[in-house]
Amino acid sequence: MIGAEVFDVKIFLAFMTYQFTERFLFRNITEYNSFDKKLDTNILFTYRLNSGTVLFVGYDDHYQQGDFIDFGETLAERFLVASRLQRTNRAFFTKFSYLFRY
Repeated sequence: MIGAEVFDVKIFLAFMTYQFTERFLFRNITEYNSFDKKLDTNILFTYRLNSGTVLFVGYDDHYQQGDFIDFGETLAERFLVASRLQRTNRAFFTKFSYLFRY
């Protein structure tokens, strides 16, 4: 059938950056995918000591609507989690970058 709608996917993205000082920065990215019913959040703090030395500390969190996740053995358990967002993944991370000059 020509002109029929096959997919209706909406991806909402919110991106925010706030620079507290010349060296300290905060970034937040939040994304919602209507097809997979996923919500992803990412928070990053950046501290720059000089032009080549930077410390990153971050947090990453992923949620998905319960009926898209295969867990729960009984029909009642599946029904209880079907409509809410369930955490599927979480991560804390750090990174230190140093520029060696010689």
